[in-house]
Amino acid sequence: MEIAITVLLLVSGGMIYNYAYRKKIYREIDRLEAWKIAIMNRPITDELSKVKQLNMTGETEQLFERWRQLWDDIVATRLPAVEEKLFDVEEFLDKYRYTKAKGVLRDIEQMLRKTEEDIQTILHELDELVGSEEQNRTEIEQLKTVYRDAKKTLLAYRHTFGSAEEKLTEKLESIHHEFQRFEELTNAGNYLAAREVVLFLKKELNGFSQMLQDIPEMLTECQSTIPAQLAELLDGYKEMEEAGYILGHLQIEREMAEKQEKLRQSVEMIRHLRVEEAKQAIEEIKEEVDALYDLLEKEVMAHRYVKTEIDQIEEQLYRLSEEAKQTSVETSFVQQSYRLSAQDLEKYRSIEKQIQHLVKRFSLVQARVMEEQTAHSIIKEELEQLLVQMQMMKEEHEQFREMLQTLRKDELAAREKLHDMRRKLSEAIRSVKKSRLPGLPEAYKLQLDEAKELLTKVALRLDDKPLNMEAVNQTLAEAAMLVERVCERTINMIEQADLVEKVIQYGNRYRRRYPSVKEGLEEAEMLFRHYDYEQALEQAVATVEKVEPGAFERIQQLLEKEEVKQT
Repeated sequence: MEIAITVLLLVSGGMIYNYAYRKKIYREIDRLEAWKIAIMNRPITDELSKVKQLNMTGETEQLFERWRQLWDDIVATRLPAVEEKLFDVEEFLDKYRYTKAKGVLRDIEQMLRKTEEDIQTILHELDELVGSEEQNRTEIEQLKTVYRDAKKTLLAYRHTFGSAEEKLTEKLESIHHEFQRFEELTNAGNYLAAREVVLFLKKELNGFSQMLQDIPEMLTECQSTIPAQLAELLDGYKEMEEAGYILGHLQIEREMAEKQEKLRQSVEMIRHLRVEEAKQAIEEIKEEVDALYDLLEKEVMAHRYVKTEIDQIEEQLYRLSEEAKQTSVETSFVQQSYRLSAQDLEKYRSIEKQIQHLVKRFSLVQARVMEEQTAHSIIKEELEQLLVQMQMMKEEHEQFREMLQTLRKDELAAREKLHDMRRKLSEAIRSVKKSRLPGLPEAYKLQLDEAKELLTKVALRLDDKPLNMEAVNQTLAEAAMLVERVCERTINMIEQADLVEKVIQYGNRYRRRYPSVKEGLEEAEMLFRHYDYEQALEQAVATVEKVEPGAFERIQQLLEKEEVKQT
């Protein structure tokens, strides 16, 4: 029973699949049939009839025949073949030859797609042909107007085109021949070739019209404007030479000859209608002429600079040289009292040499000015370089002089600092004496003696001849640190001794009741009498805190109140 059901289900599934698959293929047959009918109904014949309005000769006739034959082939051969193949597909379906049917459907799809492409090609070429004819008819009239205007301009202003007039006339004649060729191609039905002529004419006439506009201006520049500038430049050059300017390095006359030759070449380019080349050459000539003007102006400015600045530079250099001599004397004097490092002395010797070198260089520049053989622009550059180096030497020299002055300032500052440290140490000693301490710890006395010795060492170094400030400052820094430590230790020691006495006095109230307090305080007193104030304070505080926690804090508060009352 189960096998029968399974077989029944498989048969039913196969029938359902077969029905669905056949239906899908029939839908594809209907789609291709509709496509074939749509192609057959395309109004290609009506489109082709538009060509008959044109001259049916030459290129037009050839294209029309090719399009007509292609359309006839589509209608008479391809579409009937598609119809037959569609019938074949139906027969294959009836015989359940689905694979064969699908292969034929693919062939039909390719045939129809190729047919569609051929139709699009016909329509595109047809539109191009008809459109070319319409565009040609419109644009050729516009181009004829441009041609007539150009011809009128050339005839009316013939004299403004100079030697280029002959080539312009020839070019205009060649343009006229292109119009004739256009007419011949159009009459022969070669509208696409005629379209190429129209595009060529448009380009040629645009270029020709631009030439008519540019050439007169360019000839004016080559034959009038620039030559006038060159003549003016040459006159200015000669006047400057007569006025004493040194201009040989500019080689103006050779430059003039080169510019004249370039102008001649530019005119020749214009004559052969190489307008863009000539335009570029003319721009280069104008830039070169401007550069020559700039060079002459530079010489004028340099001449003025040399005349006005050379005396001032001489005065500045003389002042710097005199200051250097004074610094040399001052250095020798300072060396008697202070020890200068080898680096500082080498630096000053270098400054002296460079200043002497600047003096020699300036003397050479002065000699060249007197000889009047060197261009002022060159002399100006040398003077500017001298000024820069003088400024550098001036700054380095000033730094060295400040260093010399700083030595004396450093000495005074060191003596002042030594005086302050001695005063602080004396105050610390007076504080100790006023505190009526039973004695001083040995370590404290050693530190105090060391501080005194260092201060004495600083004083001795300050009396050295020559004075070595580097050594003075090093010893002074060591002494300052030690004096500071001694002062801090003095304050701490006095405060600790005072606190020991106060804590012992406070703890005396517990001596009779607590033997441990008596013993602890006696030990603290013993430490106090042996000048160990820090340990004595710790012992006294620990003893009192055992019987009265917080006692030390209360003692400190009482002391603070007393200090406030005293102030």
